[in-house]
Amino acid sequence: MFQVLRQYLPAQKALLVFSETLILFGVNAVGLTMHLWSPTRNTYVALAHESMSLEIANQRCMLSAFFFAVVAQVAISFNELYDIRRSTSSYTRAQGFIVSAGSAIFLTLSVYFVAEVSNLGPLLDVPGLTTIETIRKLIFALVMGFSLLWLWRSLFHWALRQAGVRTRWIALGSGEHVTELISEIDAHPAAGIELAGLLATDLEPTPDPRLLPHVRLREDGLEGGGTLSGLAESNQVSEFVLPPNSARTPLPTDELLRCRLAGITVRSYESAFELVSGKVPVDALRAEDLRVGAGYDHQPGFELAKRTLDILTSLVGIVLTLPIQFLAVLAIRMESKGQALFMQDRVGRDGRNFTLYKFRSMRADAEEESGPVWASEEDPRITRVGSFIRKTRVDELPQLYNVLIGDMSLVGPRPEREHFVDQLAEDIPWFRQRHLMKPGVTGWAQINYPYGNTVEDARQKLQYDLFYIKYSSLLFDVSILL
Repeated sequence: MFQVLRQYLPAQKALLVFSETLILFGVNAVGLTMHLWSPTRNTYVALAHESMSLEIANQRCMLSAFFFAVVAQVAISFNELYDIRRSTSSYTRAQGFIVSAGSAIFLTLSVYFVAEVSNLGPLLDVPGLTTIETIRKLIFALVMGFSLLWLWRSLFHWALRQAGVRTRWIALGSGEHVTELISEIDAHPAAGIELAGLLATDLEPTPDPRLLPHVRLREDGLEGGGTLSGLAESNQVSEFVLPPNSARTPLPTDELLRCRLAGITVRSYESAFELVSGKVPVDALRAEDLRVGAGYDHQPGFELAKRTLDILTSLVGIVLTLPIQFLAVLAIRMESKGQALFMQDRVGRDGRNFTLYKFRSMRADAEEESGPVWASEEDPRITRVGSFIRKTRVDELPQLYNVLIGDMSLVGPRPEREHFVDQLAEDIPWFRQRHLMKPGVTGWAQINYPYGNTVEDARQKLQYDLFYIKYSSLLFDVSILL
């Protein structure tokens, strides 16, 4: 970790910023100087009009390329893509790069026009090109630059993982919640997080072997002297993680504020958990987090865009899979008696029931004696054809009709039966909040967690569902579908 202008700068972040400066500058330099490599008569005339040699023109184009690269990096920084932890997430990276590319084009063009109007001269000048030509080449260079940055980021994070480079945290306190956070860190090595240790607070009831030795955090600072920033530097730590419901824990506000001012991140437990796991920690979730916390706010037009995507994709999907659906119906009817199309009530958005369509994969009398029960991996009620269409997801193709008529969306929490919803809502906090959005054919939980039929499985999936609801966007939907 470096200290620059009294700010702590992690080495991997410094390397990322420097390398991307070179990439953006290189692409901009190529795009803005190509017309000088083999000058045309028009180029010579334009340079002669400005009384400028090729050498001077090339230098000014290179200078402009550097300034445009810096402006583009401002857009990247605004979208928090130089936060290594956020950048590690492929979803966050994809969303951030698309937004950053648009922001960079807008910012650079705005700065260019201001420079033209203000006559700033060599700072943002591209000699030998007209204004329209400059704009066209600049946009092309930025699009190519951000495409290269996307590839470079993937390579960069792969290299960090191969080299064993980790972002080091210290968690304040201990207990069950911190143990769960440690489990998530161990389960997600690709997140690039390493826990340097736990820092005891005044509320620690019993010793914990994971606690940093000979140091304790009190409301007035570290016991025995020293500072949190000094502790971070000696342990090569770039972040402190607060305990859950930290407002109830006596913590040294001034010390934590000094850490933030020195460039050391102070992160809430909930934020740390989400960053590592892609889940919302339901056991630490408070009503206040839902009322005024980050997330849970859709961008204008999101619902319309999501519905448009659902209609178009479901129509195309229905048409393309009609032969597969016909064969599935034929195979089901040939193997066992009963209707090929299975209809069942499920709980949808705002707790309203709807009829879900599937191809039947079990015997027609599967629940006559047992009543509603979860299916298991080797469920004897599943037929041979049913086993195949479940493994290939062909059984879920009729849900495209649910999507088309608006009962479901392509992406969202999977719908459950009312019987199970009532049971799970008693055992798992915030379970009914998953009904704030339409249920989906697939979802964030489905691509991150295997099939399960226990209360703990439902709890884990709920945490993924709440994460999706909290950060839902059209780009998030597309990334899940892909």
